[in-house]
Amino acid sequence: MFLFMGLCFGISALGLIGGAVWAYFKQQRTMESRVMTTGTVVELTESVTASGRASMLCPVVEFTTVTGEKFRFTSEFGSRPAGHKIGQSVNVRYEAADPQKAEIESTMNRWLVPLILGFMGVIAGCMGVVFLGIYGLGVSP
Repeated sequence: MFLFMGLCFGISALGLIGGAVWAYFKQQRTMESRVMTTGTVVELTESVTASGRASMLCPVVEFTTVTGEKFRFTSEFGSRPAGHKIGQSVNVRYEAADPQKAEIESTMNRWLVPLILGFMGVIAGCMGVVFLGIYGLGVSP
């Protein structure tokens, strides 16, 4: 039983840590393939949960593409209290073929998913070591 649990947690840990590495490099490639410009926060909008309660304040950003077109988007990342102020200048990355696909360039955008997966992988790895250690000691369930 302890051997089985240890192996399951160990395999899960490898998958989660592998997923964290994959997510990091995928996000890096995505951000580097986009065009960088500067935008301005023009509004803060509340994102609403399925239950109808406001949860985060997401910045609405206006930017101009290299061709001179103006676009506006609402960031998928928000916080409470607001992490941006109206009028604040921010770095924006957008797809040249579809400028509506834009996002504020930030550390959170690059690291959130990899950090969560990595943390879960470390926890699963520790659990695997504990169960394999118990098995190695010969403790019976």
